[in-house]
Amino acid sequence: MLTASTREAIVEHRRRLLDAWGLQGNALTYTSREVADHAVAGELGFRHLGVRYFQIGRRDIAWAGPHHKHQEWTAQLNRFFHLPSLAAAYVETGDEQYAEAACDYLLDWIRAHPTRADWAIAPYDNTLNLGIRAMQWVKVLPMFIASPAFDDAALEAILGSLAAQLDYLSTHLATHANWRIAHVDSLLTCGLSLPFLPESAGWRTLAVRVLNDAYHRQILPDGAHIERTPGYHGWMTEVFQRMWRLGCAMPELGLAMRPEPIARMHDYNVGMSLPNGAPNGLHDSNSRRTGGPDRTALDTRAAFRLDAGLPEELPPTSQFFAAAGQACLRDSWEPDAVYVTFDATTWGGAHCHLSRNAVQFTAYGRHLLLDPGTLTYEVSDPNMASGKSTRAHNTLNLNGWNQSQANPTGTRCHSLPGHDFVSSMYEGGYWPGEYTWGCWGGRGQGLFAEHHRMLLWVRERCVIVIDHLRKDHGTTPLLESNWQLSEGPVEIGTDRAVTHHQDANLLLLFPLLIPAMTLTVHEGEHDPPRGWLQGDGVFVPAPQLCLSTPEMEPLNAFLLTVLIPFRGPDAPGVTAVASLDEATALQYLRLDWADGSADELYATPRLEQAIGQYGELDTDAALLHLQRDAAGRVTRGLVVDGTYARPFSAEEKVEMGVWEF
Repeated sequence: MLTASTREAIVEHRRRLLDAWGLQGNALTYTSREVADHAVAGELGFRHLGVRYFQIGRRDIAWAGPHHKHQEWTAQLNRFFHLPSLAAAYVETGDEQYAEAACDYLLDWIRAHPTRADWAIAPYDNTLNLGIRAMQWVKVLPMFIASPAFDDAALEAILGSLAAQLDYLSTHLATHANWRIAHVDSLLTCGLSLPFLPESAGWRTLAVRVLNDAYHRQILPDGAHIERTPGYHGWMTEVFQRMWRLGCAMPELGLAMRPEPIARMHDYNVGMSLPNGAPNGLHDSNSRRTGGPDRTALDTRAAFRLDAGLPEELPPTSQFFAAAGQACLRDSWEPDAVYVTFDATTWGGAHCHLSRNAVQFTAYGRHLLLDPGTLTYEVSDPNMASGKSTRAHNTLNLNGWNQSQANPTGTRCHSLPGHDFVSSMYEGGYWPGEYTWGCWGGRGQGLFAEHHRMLLWVRERCVIVIDHLRKDHGTTPLLESNWQLSEGPVEIGTDRAVTHHQDANLLLLFPLLIPAMTLTVHEGEHDPPRGWLQGDGVFVPAPQLCLSTPEMEPLNAFLLTVLIPFRGPDAPGVTAVASLDEATALQYLRLDWADGSADELYATPRLEQAIGQYGELDTDAALLHLQRDAAGRVTRGLVVDGTYARPFSAEEKVEMGVWEF
């Protein structure tokens, strides 16, 4: 039987929890008066490619979600994301229509899923929805507690349903990844918010034990969450930060979180943010191609470090997350920075894409060369498998097939003033069949091949991408090198392409190709899907450059690609000349700029041998970059895997195995 003290306890314990988390007010999220008004009218929104509203009514709702064929619609419908908006509107206006609508949705769900001793989840529901749903219910109860709509009968029904659902959740915890953390976050939050329920002590004890375990197992040494996906990492960072604050405020709980690993999670979070503040779109994430800066990730990191007593400085501009296999490189922390990512991701589960050795490029406020991110989670939509495929990413593939889930090997990243260098090897072959939430089909039907990629960023100049693919004897597959651009016009030639935006652009040069390789553009195609990105409410066509040769006969393919960003509409004057020594496979590149300066690159395949003598040059390096002024004098350079470069040895410098002068 409810008493007045029960209602007071709901309000007081929510306030104590928010204080422990260091949050102000009611800490509502996803709040919008538009969402609230639609909900009053019996319309709930679906957040995917924008927001679309469906008329579902407020009674006798079809909770299985037949209104729209999309697995995430059913999930969102059963997660009650509209409740915080109704609560915020009620607190602001005092209008009972918002409380009445909220109560109608809650009681209708309970009628459709009656509370009983053997309560079990519906076939169309799942335990992640359950955990999120319980958090939403508990979050808004204090704000509706004084409404006549939430009378004793309604409140008893809600509390009874919560107890049944959370008891079920406590015996059906996920074994891994974000689901496991979401489950116990819900159990602990609800157990602290409703401590008068007899089951709550058990929820709290279980949650603390599992959270402590997940804290040690799911945060990689470099700070990345185990799923290695920026979009989900941000959520996990927020959860562990709350748990650290909670442990400080309520040490009796026994939470084991220390601030340093969470600080590394924040470093990963800002590293994986574009200069405009949006996630960079790797794997199951979504980027924002243009738009004003958002400093939320940086400000949240700074606030955490201040509270934790950690130094306030920003991370280095060149970040390499070795455990995750991801490099994030930028020339500053300003919104118009040049920003480059290299994806040699070690496998983190179904939210990862088959995109090893893929590259992204952002410059001067525009995301120019990108990962398609999450196109859709609806498996029946061809864009789901397409968006996660190798072909959709800025890397190589054979026959349009996918990489396997095998990890790259030998990934390393070196950064020195003026240079960044990344190298990685993918050795898992290429396979037919689709990849959605797993790899379906194609097992035993693949092609052996290895792809080694090196990336050299010569700061204030260009990024040079060096590819070596080696395939098996007796095969003649289609070879593709793909480059997904943001939406907008692009002009192509036989060995170059240039975008035509008004603010910032990218010049792509392809000075070293294999015979019969041609450059084409795929944009907004359906069979198979190619050249698609997420837009505002729709999929938008965007040009994907494809360098391809129909039958790759040689065992080895060597490619050079130069990426040159520039402001405004006018491309810089530059010419590129490249060659391949057939005997040694040494690749040579020279870039001549309009001001008379030049860049030279010498690279051996997979860094397996020294360059040796090349004209006047003599070096034991495997890769060498020289920059010359208009008079031909060397003004800077870089040696990788070497100790000297004659005749320039007088200025040599050794640092971290990378030599510069």
